[in-house]
Amino acid sequence: MDPIATALLEWHDFFTAVSAVAGTLVGLLFVVIGLNPAIMADRGHAGMRVLTRQTFHSLLVLVILGLAALVPSDNGTTLLITLIIVGVQGIVRIARDVGVARTDPDPAWSGRNAFTRVISPALAYAVSLYLAFGIWRQDASVLDWLVAIVFLLTMNAATSCWDLMEEIGKQAQRSA
Repeated sequence: MDPIATALLEWHDFFTAVSAVAGTLVGLLFVVIGLNPAIMADRGHAGMRVLTRQTFHSLLVLVILGLAALVPSDNGTTLLITLIIVGVQGIVRIARDVGVARTDPDPAWSGRNAFTRVISPALAYAVSLYLAFGIWRQDASVLDWLVAIVFLLTMNAATSCWDLMEEIGKQAQRSA
């Protein structure tokens, strides 16, 4: 059997858990946004809109990676293509998001803060491309790096969600 296919079978339970947890967190993010849909309004903080999109994107990438890795009888081609797409579009998205966040006049959402919010996902997308290269070379040992991608994107999404909930709380307090 193909070394990548064998390794992916060993990771089956991990990817099932990642997909389930990330899918659940996407649903909870919609609940958070539903508490204050003005977050997504054009007149709101540009940085906050970027943070919300970035959080959703991180969780969605985790769901997609998990599902791609669960494709049965795959020699890694599906995961390889998915990792390339995720890596390239993730890096492009980060560059665009930093540009948008920098337009926010509030220093809490622009400048250094905008940059530090993208370090974790940028690393995850770079690792995605490294992993794709390893799968292309048929090196099953690179699959261990999937944990890094999951960790980086999960931590980014979790801290971003927390920041969003804090901001919603502050806005509610100011309007009360």
